[in-house]
Amino acid sequence: MATMSVTEQALNTYVRETGGWIASQLEACTRCGMCAEACHFYVATGNPEYTPIWKVELVRRAYEQRFTLIGKIKQALGFEKPVTDEDLRHWAELDYYACTMCNRCSMVCPMGIQLADLIHEARAGLFEAGLIPSDLKAALDKQIEEGSPLGADDETFDDRLEWIEDDWDVEFPMDKEGADVLLVFSSIEIMKFPDNLAAIAKILDAGGVNWTLSKEGREVTNFGLYAGSDELEMLIADRVIRAAKRLGVKRVVVSECGHAYDALRFRAANLRGEKLPFEVVHITQVIGELVESGRIKLKAGAFENGKVTFHDACKIQRRGGDFEQPREVLKILAGDRFVEMTPNREEAWCCGGGGGVIAIQDADEVRRAAFTIKIDQINAAGATTVAMTCSNCRLQFLDCVDHFNLNWNVTGLAQMVADALVEEG
Repeated sequence: MATMSVTEQALNTYVRETGGWIASQLEACTRCGMCAEACHFYVATGNPEYTPIWKVELVRRAYEQRFTLIGKIKQALGFEKPVTDEDLRHWAELDYYACTMCNRCSMVCPMGIQLADLIHEARAGLFEAGLIPSDLKAALDKQIEEGSPLGADDETFDDRLEWIEDDWDVEFPMDKEGADVLLVFSSIEIMKFPDNLAAIAKILDAGGVNWTLSKEGREVTNFGLYAGSDELEMLIADRVIRAAKRLGVKRVVVSECGHAYDALRFRAANLRGEKLPFEVVHITQVIGELVESGRIKLKAGAFENGKVTFHDACKIQRRGGDFEQPREVLKILAGDRFVEMTPNREEAWCCGGGGGVIAIQDADEVRRAAFTIKIDQINAAGATTVAMTCSNCRLQFLDCVDHFNLNWNVTGLAQMVADALVEEG
């Protein structure tokens, strides 16, 4: 049997995956251009190839040329050339380097086209053709083989927890039968932000939450989603799902990670074709519930260092709808020192590091260019501290603060809450 070319592998994937929903999305586009002005990569660089609808051009061509009369005529008359291997390699850069799948473009589309989902389909074909960026592939392979893209294997995970317990004076219950909540962290937190693990443990303990960690389901990071592989996405998500089922928890609480929340909360049940026997919530919602119910109390005005603003994470705030909880907390902690960026909430600009982009070294230039929009927003608000509920965003902010030599303090909301907890006498 002859080996398929790169082009054949990608286009066959697009054709195989093109059903009624994708066809309706592609047919609905009027080429109005509104999605362009919603894309931080396009706005920051002016590169017309970063227009969201252009990033799904390969999917459109495969659909049109295989399934529509007009597409077949265009190709026969030479108005549209067949896709080549060189085209695919170029589109791999557009779809992996210059899209965080933040879904801001979908929000403004007058036809309701879900562009982020279509770009995910574009990545699926590129993945099948072996055109996933090497950095992303290396991290994905490491997660499949070792359980973590950043090297948090069993031994490393145990060592990290022991160190955090000793240095931050917290305890991590492990695989506790009868727990109500399974808490899952991202690899970024485990390896780069250990203070987040300690902060969230303190918050849950202060709120009287019956919670546990799991060795099997220790990490919720999902590079299968980044890559565009539904199969690998589910293989990774199943580690958490199996652990939650075995422990019989009522809730799985995703810590400060946006894409992982998206994968588990909004995608996993659909990919599995079954309802999950537990609720998936983000730690932001849990903090809001604990504060509102009075189960934890915060020192009013605990934040006194200049002005603080809040960065809306795309998957947690725009997609998850957790807009008000962090703002109510920051109003307690900072009072009138809390200021908003403009625009905010569902209209907020993405930080530029999501969707796996921050893991791709060759995307550094365009990733940092996209961040200049956040620089303008935060400077206009007059803030010197930026709080957020996503550690991937936090990593992007810290990298760009260093790159652009910005005098900002970057922090996670959970850390601010843990530092302001009022101990009951």
